[in-house]
Amino acid sequence: MTRPTVTGDREADELMAPRSPLGLPRPAYEGRSLPNLSASIVRAAAVRPSRSAPPTLPPLEGALDPFQGRRTAGTVVHFLVDGLGWDSFRRASADGALAAPGWTDRPRPITTVFPTSTVAALTSSSTAVAPASHGLVGYRQYLPGFGVVADLLRMSPLATPGHDMIVQSEWKPSHISGSPTVFRGGLSAIALSRDRFEPTGFTRVLYDGARYAPYATAADFAHELARLLDGPNPPAAIFAYWDELDTIQHLRGADRPDLFALELSHVADLVAYTASHVSRAVARTTTLVVTGDHGQVPARLPSQVRIDRLPAVLREMSRPLAGDRRAGFLAARPGRVEALEGALTPRLPEGSRIVPMEEAVRAGLFGPSPHHPELMARLGDLLVLPPPPSGLTQRLPGSPPPRRHLSGAHGGLDRAELLVPLIAAPLAEFAAPARRTQQR
Repeated sequence: MTRPTVTGDREADELMAPRSPLGLPRPAYEGRSLPNLSASIVRAAAVRPSRSAPPTLPPLEGALDPFQGRRTAGTVVHFLVDGLGWDSFRRASADGALAAPGWTDRPRPITTVFPTSTVAALTSSSTAVAPASHGLVGYRQYLPGFGVVADLLRMSPLATPGHDMIVQSEWKPSHISGSPTVFRGGLSAIALSRDRFEPTGFTRVLYDGARYAPYATAADFAHELARLLDGPNPPAAIFAYWDELDTIQHLRGADRPDLFALELSHVADLVAYTASHVSRAVARTTTLVVTGDHGQVPARLPSQVRIDRLPAVLREMSRPLAGDRRAGFLAARPGRVEALEGALTPRLPEGSRIVPMEEAVRAGLFGPSPHHPELMARLGDLLVLPPPPSGLTQRLPGSPPPRRHLSGAHGGLDRAELLVPLIAAPLAEFAAPARRTQQR
């Protein structure tokens, strides 16, 4: 059997070339990143183009744009698979582990955003701007207006049990995000995501202005997607989200290509089912765009740097560690930035980078201006980038011990974290071969 060929090595190398004075890669916000894709979808599918719509990053550049600047005839499905990194995807395709139709003959690499975290990337996807603009710059983040470092997935202060503790009756998404969603700017859309995420504050931020369609299981996802597409009034766009590929890498590690391929094949089966259970006309006019929010790297337990076990470092910090394991944000006590860096440097693994946060922002890691007015206050003083398989953690007093160590991680600028695939084609191309022949 001939194995499928996945191109894009040269493009991937170009995307990983240092793109700032810091000698680090950065997301290609100018036209080859995740929020650029959302800008392309808005241009192609918005049914109420508005001059008052909020500004976004530019659409995808050149041949990367699946719509080539044109409007679409049918629905656009923006399918974001959490944890779908380019390198792991390419390995699964080249090894023949992913043989589903439509997936391996047209992928291109693009970058996600920085930090390479779900919070930052999903918000960039739903706003079409970079993290520096919308202001959600890490899953753990200092919020000056609330005076706490919060877990943004739970919308609650760190070490506080429960969810949505900062989401009060008068709370609005604009209290967290500095950019309205594309659904408030003229794009009629449905968000298809897990039923358990529907009532959360983070979901309110992500999908403000869109209708929420919950699903419970894998089969329910495929059924619901087909129903939405084949219904009497299909939306201009569907933003669909799948989380299990990310989960298996966290639990079992990012160095298990067998498990990655198994999960991805499962996702491909769901897409093939959907393509085979809508009308031929819908399958031909629907554009499916698949991408990821980040990839993952291995995270070895002995290699994790426990900030809470470093009293010399803690003495110089003004608040708990924020950011992600692979991209830590540290804030110093007044006048003690150099002391904090001096205490931290000898305790980091070889190959770590400590970057003054102002330099990281100026170099464009978090994106171009305009910036969220609280950006620097939210970020702190120092950005710490440990090499894989290392990471930064801090257990706060009173917090329960973690139930298990997560063996896969993301958030940094490693190639495996930063690059994600872009796969776009008519939905009919993802149907099983027999069905595809009938549709033609």
